[in-house]
Amino acid sequence: MAKGRQDDEKERGNDGTTLDLMVEEREALPPGLSRLRSGMIAVTQLFCPNGHNLVSDASGARFNGYPGITLMVEGRTTRGLVIVSPIHGDDTKFGESDFEPGEVLKLTCPRCGVPFPVVQPCGCTEGSNLVGFFLDEAREPGNQVAVCTAWGCLRSRITDRFQVISRYE
Repeated sequence: MAKGRQDDEKERGNDGTTLDLMVEEREALPPGLSRLRSGMIAVTQLFCPNGHNLVSDASGARFNGYPGITLMVEGRTTRGLVIVSPIHGDDTKFGESDFEPGEVLKLTCPRCGVPFPVVQPCGCTEGSNLVGFFLDEAREPGNQVAVCTAWGCLRSRITDRFQVISRYE
């Protein structure tokens, strides 16, 4: 596994988070991922625990030419579809947005309603967790994209065979 970017080369978010790409540009990415010319990683397929692909042209939302990831998101008082960017590190999203910053949400598949499995606690907000989406139809736990359930938290990571290949911390 290749080394991540050096600290002075990391992309920093407004909240102090950083994006670390753990694979070098010459390394092949696992199925479900694509590398942009900028070196960023885009998710091209992503599955719920029941095997429904969350990446679809049907939403009409595109991010740098890639279709978005559609999720059903439920907060304390609001529920609706959110389409998030498939580009790791890009926090652009469309759809329902009437959630409070830090509000812990329930993320489910928009087709079957199944919740996504908890990978680990996030720690940004009490009760927040990183939940996992599967990169392939086999739905292997080590091949995942994990995101935080707190609205506005950017912590996320992509793993291939349990090895982190990209993380936003």
